[in-house]
Amino acid sequence: MIKFIRIADMKTVFSGIQPSGLVHLGNLLGAINNWVKLSDGDSKNYFCIVDLHSLTGLPNKNDLKKSIDDTLKVLIASGINLETSVIYKQSDLQEHAYLSWILSNFCQVGELQRMTQFKEKASSFGTHSGLLTYPILMASDILIHKANEVPVGDDQTQHLELTRNIAERFNNNYGEIFPIPEKTSGKSGARLMSLRHPENKMSKSSDDINGTIYFNDSKDSILKKFKSSVTDSENIIKYDQKNKPGISNLIEIYATINDIKISDAEKEFQNSQYGEFKIAVAETVFDYLKPIKNRFDELTTKDIDDIVDENIKLAKNSAQETIKEVEEALGIC
Repeated sequence: MIKFIRIADMKTVFSGIQPSGLVHLGNLLGAINNWVKLSDGDSKNYFCIVDLHSLTGLPNKNDLKKSIDDTLKVLIASGINLETSVIYKQSDLQEHAYLSWILSNFCQVGELQRMTQFKEKASSFGTHSGLLTYPILMASDILIHKANEVPVGDDQTQHLELTRNIAERFNNNYGEIFPIPEKTSGKSGARLMSLRHPENKMSKSSDDINGTIYFNDSKDSILKKFKSSVTDSENIIKYDQKNKPGISNLIEIYATINDIKISDAEKEFQNSQYGEFKIAVAETVFDYLKPIKNRFDELTTKDIDDIVDENIKLAKNSAQETIKEVEEALGIC
């Protein structure tokens, strides 16, 4: 029987992941691996599958449902401590969308239009209002549980700053309801790049299937992808993101999985050829993914349903407490 620890004076951490395809190594080492470490610390954690955010890409409903289910199972299989963490689906908690509408009154249109990701995504998906306003929903994701800290990468820092601005404006008008969330202190997750296109992030997109390591890839597939990874002609294993992006990416993967410094990884392979280094990284990746894949395969529908049912109760209790305070502050209770 899973137990859940709820301690009032613990700091609260929130983070989310979009279910937009198979979970890959970049997701695991960039975010989920960090969540596992956080869950063994002194915080209470809300890890959310932000499926409402995925709607901005107008996904196929069957693909989205499978991605949601698989992502949920991977999070559980990854080893996140369920005694200190709540894992749930965003669309199961309507308070997210409700708070988003309230917070939209504390955000300027110009701020949304200046968002880097809005500019980038608008070129692919058009300029529908979901793409424009989803940072407000992201702010509500964080604030609904009164998160003190948010583990985000550099590409999400702009959104966290907007969340802080929204929280401050609300508090200035209606009292100290929301804590002002900070970026999580400590080591952040690795920013993994494509094995085939090391200038781009590793992606769930099928367009880069050979540059992406998926959590359920076979050992043969992993070896093949690493052997064909793009490097350079220098044959020197040295971390240099500007001049050696491919090799630098492989070094970062190896160092992150083994929890060692980049310099230690460089030293370990200073006399190695690219070919043997690629194989060593591939085998390390396989060994890292194997227990996650095994646990994923072992999880039954009942296991998942029991965890989901208990977790959504905890998430809903937290969200409703916040909504009650917000409504009372606004005078709409």
